[in-house]
Amino acid sequence: MFKRSIIINQRENSFYHIPSIVTAPDGSILAFCEQRWQSPCDDVGECHIVMTKSIDHGKTWSPMQELRRKDGAKWHMGSAITDMAEGKVLLMCGGGWLQSIDNGDTWLDWKPALHADKTTEGVKYGIGSTHGSTPGIQLQYGKHKNRLVWPARIIISDSGYNDKSISDRREKCYSTVIYSDDHGQNLYRSNSFHQGTGEACLIERINGDIYFNARAYYNDGKRRVALSHDGGTSFMEAPEDVELREVPQGCNASMIRYPQHLLNMDTNHGIPSNDIVLFANPDTEGSNREHGVVRLSIDGGETWKYSRAVTDYGQWFDYSSMTVANDGTILLMYKTTPSMEGIPNSSDECCSMAIARFDLGWLMENNS
Repeated sequence: MFKRSIIINQRENSFYHIPSIVTAPDGSILAFCEQRWQSPCDDVGECHIVMTKSIDHGKTWSPMQELRRKDGAKWHMGSAITDMAEGKVLLMCGGGWLQSIDNGDTWLDWKPALHADKTTEGVKYGIGSTHGSTPGIQLQYGKHKNRLVWPARIIISDSGYNDKSISDRREKCYSTVIYSDDHGQNLYRSNSFHQGTGEACLIERINGDIYFNARAYYNDGKRRVALSHDGGTSFMEAPEDVELREVPQGCNASMIRYPQHLLNMDTNHGIPSNDIVLFANPDTEGSNREHGVVRLSIDGGETWKYSRAVTDYGQWFDYSSMTVANDGTILLMYKTTPSMEGIPNSSDECCSMAIARFDLGWLMENNS
């Protein structure tokens, strides 16, 4: 099974960016993004937070809901997370963080205590930001089970920072994670690592290690990798992943573990492992964000044995985010053109949100 459709289409004055998709505790699918008002650019003067919801595993979607909107306000998307142990969804976003205890039907303010003083850098650079990162995860193994972990970026600078400056990104941006052991009441962050990175994704391996994969603001075609053996409290830099291609100056990517209990329901795909991880990004040596490819790892992201293209070369595939529905359907939310075809001729033609729905059978069809 493979289907693609637009779930939020750009229109006059409304341009959509920064997808974040999660499966709520009851199995509903919640898809968030930014609504950039009157301009698609990063430095837009006004930006809102919007959401749409599906209760049938991504087949149909509700009308778009505005979660944070105020004339003249510039509120960017952060990272969402599902806390299955508490039955709630937490959302980091501009305008005040939000939480829902009814699977995204209503939202309340979420005001955790921030504890940056537990890190090696002290309080100087704060807790960090999840802007542009994929959703967080809830740990399932080991002594840190049920810990919430978000990928994040921290800007280490004593002399100001300009996000339009690539040299500033390379010099002053570092990856980190934000974590909580009490369901989001108190937040801490790990050490900072991998200079010149941000907008990352992460998964937990079956052995309890956390595998971290980050966008790099360079032109070397490589993504950066780090590992944690203590539940995200600290990370060690690892060698670059030579199997994954990165477009110049990098791009947000998406990554998720395929749930073991869903894999065990269907053993007809010939996958010889339960440590299944899915990764998607623009897979090209060119300069355009095109040719979205989903890769499958059977060893927790150490290698990527299987892959299949979601879009062709010449079809826009920008930032993305993934989740797995309760029926096993994989949902890949990504930014593209309104027609899902072609490369944008201008920046105001690239800002719709699409969903690719597929299953492991489709992914494995051409991999023997």
